Amino acid sequence: MTRLHAIVLVCVLGCGTQAFAQGARPPRRPDPPPLPPPTLEVGGFAMLGLMNFTATDTFDALGSPIGSIYGGGVTVGLPLGGLFVSLGGWRFSQRGERVFLFDDEVISLGIPTKITITPIELSGGWRFRLRRSPQFRPYVSGGISSYRYQEVSDFATDAENVDERFTGFHLAGGAEFRVERWVGVGMELSWSSVPDAIGDAGVSKAFNETNLGGAAIRMKITIGR
Repeated sequence: MTRLHAIVLVCVLGCGTQAFAQGARPPRRPDPPPLPPPTLEVGGFAMLGLMNFTATDTFDALGSPIGSIYGGGVTVGLPLGGLFVSLGGWRFSQRGERVFLFDDEVISLGIPTKITITPIELSGGWRFRLRRSPQFRPYVSGGISSYRYQEVSDFATDAENVDERFTGFHLAGGAEFRVERWVGVGMELSWSSVPDAIGDAGVSKAFNETNLGGAAIRMKITIGR
């Protein structure tokens, strides 16, 4: 083999090896399309969930510290990244009996009592925009709460019944999945604190429980952009 033939053979083998290596490389996944610029989004939501109150002993004596809640509201997404504001409300209602604490024992008085809690929540938060999964929208939020607390008993006078409003704050985190362009479903965990709302009289005073807040899990259905 002449020197020229050897040079040609080396070039052919090198080109073949490079082509084989390129052919064996897996194809590159295409980059996801860029996210559209943020726009103003307006939507309403309905909510159903469970609330576990911080004043466990007080609510347990009246019935149960865990109960169902339901409500709704409106959310406005601002054209500033993932910033949004929300205004919503929910309702909790429980029937029980008046009780008193004697020697660390809860004694029922046999007087029917109804407790109703109706908070209004004003929240601000941030919704994360995922480039690879734009339908999936995690978020965090927080804000102030205004709790209306009502306690009405049979055979009680207006002075004995309770109808007051208290201020607190709340934090929440969750995620929404857009099943359609205008329809979304989601799950949310929230925590609230409403200090010095109860504990002035009755069982809550005996148990030294003053906070009307608690933790909740909520399922949401959203209609809108």
